[in-house]
Amino acid sequence: MRSLKKKAEFRHFAALAAALVFLTASSAVYAEARQPALVTEVLTGDSVRLKGGKILRYAGLEAPAPQNKILLVREYGKVSLDFNSALVQGKAVEIEWDSQIRDRRGDLIGYVYLPDGTFVNREILEKGHAKVAITPPNTRHAGMLREAELVAKRQKAGLWREEPKNPYLKSEFLGDRTTKIYYLPNSPELERIPGGHVETFRSRIDAVKAGFRPCDTCRQDAPTEL
Repeated sequence: MRSLKKKAEFRHFAALAAALVFLTASSAVYAEARQPALVTEVLTGDSVRLKGGKILRYAGLEAPAPQNKILLVREYGKVSLDFNSALVQGKAVEIEWDSQIRDRRGDLIGYVYLPDGTFVNREILEKGHAKVAITPPNTRHAGMLREAELVAKRQKAGLWREEPKNPYLKSEFLGDRTTKIYYLPNSPELERIPGGHVETFRSRIDAVKAGFRPCDTCRQDAPTEL
């Protein structure tokens, strides 16, 4: 019996060690995937020119265009441009790549970090200077970026200042009673769900307890215990 117990303990220890090695290796891969670059010019609220002339667009978001025909959009675009400039103009940054590194125009697309660890893509969304625009296959930080946009919406920050009040923003998660899937309040999938089929939850735990499973976006940043 003692022998069996020791074998079971060893297998448990081996499994934990393997998991630790996997997590460490994954973190190392993400870190190694970052590439240093120098921002020489800020073009818009979500794009910059790098040393060497290449254009980099921020993955997962879309800022208002400073040249838009609509005055209010132009104003938001200028504010977004100024905010981005204050963050990265003339600075050394690190770029994290996702599955696809160029868009249909041939420009680079990636996630940008400052030397102090600031995640620029998230910072812009959280301050309300852009909207989430997730384009598969680049979905690595989709959940985090949607949550950053949600913060801006709740605070009516930046371009969300003039948005009409959304009663669903008071709920952390919304579930589809038909599919038993829950979403973030700003998930685009909610647009196709009839209002009568929506159930609200204050937390992921409440949603799971009610028998709901996370959507793909919610699953990416879900706590490990769930």
